[in-house]
Amino acid sequence: MEKIGLLIDSTTLTRKEISDYEFIKTAYLKVIIDQKEYLEKELTKEDMEKYLAGSHKMLTSQPSPQNFLDLYHEFKNEGYTHVLVVVLAEKISGTYQSAMIAKTMFEESTMEISIHSPHTASFGIANGISVIAEKIKAKTAFSEVLDLYYKLFREPLVTFTISDLMHLLKGGRLNKVQALIGTVLKIKPIIEMIDGKLELVKKTRTNNACYDLFVEKIEYYTNKYDNVYIDIIDLHAEEWGQKLEDYVKKNHPKAIIRRTNYVSPVFFVHLGNKGFGIAIVAY
Repeated sequence: MEKIGLLIDSTTLTRKEISDYEFIKTAYLKVIIDQKEYLEKELTKEDMEKYLAGSHKMLTSQPSPQNFLDLYHEFKNEGYTHVLVVVLAEKISGTYQSAMIAKTMFEESTMEISIHSPHTASFGIANGISVIAEKIKAKTAFSEVLDLYYKLFREPLVTFTISDLMHLLKGGRLNKVQALIGTVLKIKPIIEMIDGKLELVKKTRTNNACYDLFVEKIEYYTNKYDNVYIDIIDLHAEEWGQKLEDYVKKNHPKAIIRRTNYVSPVFFVHLGNKGFGIAIVAY
């Protein structure tokens, strides 16, 4: 009989309930603050708010292959026959590569490990993981779980706006002149994950313009797909998160909506703590 495990990375832990599934394990990314290293689980949202408000030097790093290898052995020792590994996009992190290297080191051929890196990250992966976890909980065959994974992440969307362009400067998404001019002019950038990379796709002046673009994206998915899962994120932007939620409930009542006001410490480092946006998976 199949026993299926699910392995994710810690940037996906934007929903508390994900940690409640006994068959889910997590590989933790790290945040280095002023040369001191922390696992993501060691830093709270309040910690990150404090560090972001200061002038701290912050870096991030992926889990090592050994981290993944240890987790593979844990699954094996607990009697799992199959493990689905879903980690953030390989073009923005070496996490996928670590998972793959660990698989080559794993000598237990009786447990099947299937590793995937969809073109999304963080709350964009959490959106689909919750659906997959329910399938696993219902004792669905591994072949059907994989099929659902491919359906859900065929055309994932993550798009958002942030208030502080200087985080994009630090992450290499803008040059210094662009960031300074944008900050002075109060430009609101719209970021989207395209082909697994964070891209600056548009610069607007108002939150209304950002909202309108997000609504266009929602319309695209709800018109194209029957099963639509929308995660609305708002970081110190509750008004705009509520506005998006109200729009979806009114115009697309069949869509499954979830709100979050949290991203993992790694994404706080790279994107800051102010903004709003959406993630969508659909089939």
